[in-house]
Amino acid sequence: MEKLSSRSLALALASAYLVVSTLTGIALMTERKPEPHALDATTYDYTATTTRTTTTTTRPARRTTTTTADTSYDLVSGAYELVTAVPKGWAVRQGDVSTVSVARSDTMPGYEVRLGGAPPEDPAKTLFERISTAHQAKLGKNSYSMETLRDTRFHGYPAAEWSYTTTSNGVAQFCTGAWWEAGGIEYVLFVVSPLSGRATAEKLLNLMTTHAKP
Repeated sequence: MEKLSSRSLALALASAYLVVSTLTGIALMTERKPEPHALDATTYDYTATTTRTTTTTTRPARRTTTTTADTSYDLVSGAYELVTAVPKGWAVRQGDVSTVSVARSDTMPGYEVRLGGAPPEDPAKTLFERISTAHQAKLGKNSYSMETLRDTRFHGYPAAEWSYTTTSNGVAQFCTGAWWEAGGIEYVLFVVSPLSGRATAEKLLNLMTTHAKP
């Protein structure tokens, strides 16, 4: 498959996969030590220092399992030497395009994380301008409602955060993601959850961003 351009990546990662599930009895594993506080709708910890250096361009994910007293997670790799973490045991597969990986767990129906990277389609525009264009493309569709869209920094790189609610196939969802541009590549970490699972989605994104490289 063709690699996604930056704008296509933002749109594809921000367009929810089909997620159909019962939404009861869902909880994230206990937070690991000393994790930055769980993300909320207004504050993301985009300054956390990454704690692993292993990188690979092989996809789907190559795993390194790390266990703390509180939490186990797998380090996984994605396109353009992207590295991040997902909860231990989550199944990672290639998405619909070669630059996107998707992770799910049978123990948490309705949740999905995505990770990817691609060269920008229009490098003359800033990252925030490109993500804002993706936001504009969703207006008026599928009960879309933007909650956060902010220009920020991540590991010293230009970054954006974007959180919103939407409806996919009649199922209300909460979506939250972090985008950053490093070395001419636009990277993204993205979480989809049931509408009631906002806090868990933010913890998942916090786990992924804390361990993200580059």
